Formats: sequence, structure tokens, C-alpha cells
Amino acid sequence: MIAVNRFFVVAFFIFSTLLFTNCQEQKVYNMNEHTVKEMDIHRFMGTWQEVARLCTGKKSTLVAITLETSMDSKGIIHVFLKGHKFTPYGPLRELTGKGKWDEKRPGIIRNTFFLNFYRDYYILDVDEDYSIAVISNQTGTRLHILSRHSSLSATEVGSIRDKILSLGYDPGELCWAETYF
Repeated sequence: MIAVNRFFVVAFFIFSTLLFTNCQEQKVYNMNEHTVKEMDIHRFMGTWQEVARLCTGKKSTLVAITLETSMDSKGIIHVFLKGHKFTPYGPLRELTGKGKWDEKRPGIIRNTFFLNFYRDYYILDVDEDYSIAVISNQTGTRLHILSRHSSLSATEVGSIRDKILSLGYDPGELCWAETYF
């Protein structure tokens, strides 16, 4: 009798937990088919600023992000990321990492900031003059808009909106960087 009551209590708590938690479905994309097919990696190197990212519901800890990339003679990409915690005036946080690029897969850069735990970043779009780039993770749950300049023209913003719309994202879900305005 006690075992049966205990079973119903446990079952009730499991059911109510599943019922009342926010089980929000997240879109998952196959980014491999959307990457750029040709890219000059040497033109891609340099300083980038994050002007927008996909809002995920979580508060991002780093804002006002600047990304500096360079490639050495061995083909290793050196990544230096600077960002401020929580606000553009918060404490500065700096990360140093490294990356790899394969000519056979030009739209994918493997990057790590911790030991040898690499993560693929998918370059979905790069302007002809390499001034704006759209980058995502493998599942498409993170999307970053990078620019060589801290602000964009209205035509550049329109072009970005059209591109991410064609990829299946809602442009209204973009969180623009506070430094952009």
C-alpha cells in the first residue's frame, strides 16, 4: 500500500514538472549546406565587431565584442576576442584561441578557446569586400553578424535581413549590439 502511494506521488511530481516547465522547441538547421562555397581566408583575417546576434532568451555575458584574427605561416588562425561583461562599460574580458581552416571546406572554421576542444563555425555569408559576415554554429542556434565597422548603412542592414530571412531565421529575433546605436 505504501509502495503504491509512493509511486503515485513520484509520478505526480514527474508529470507536473514536465507539464509546467517551459518545453520550448528550438529550430535546428543543417548549416553545412548554407556555407559559402568560395572564400579568400586572408581577406577574412583582421578585426571584426559583432553588430548583432540571434536572441536566445539567455542574457549574454559578453557585449561590445571585438574579434581579431590573423594567420601564421603554418596556417594556424590566431583568434583574440575582447568583450565587456554585461554592458559596454563593464569589465573587459579577453580570450585567446586558435583555429584551423581547410580549403576543401571553405565555409567552415574550426576554433577553440580551451585546450583542444574545437567547435565549428559556419560562415554563411561574406560581402564581396569582406566588410560584413554572417556566422553560425553547427546547429544554427547561434547566429552572429560581424562587421568591420561599428555601424552599418540602411542598405547593409536590409541586405543582412534578406540573407537571414533566406536562411529561415526571423530578422525580428536579432539583438543588435548596444554599441551599434
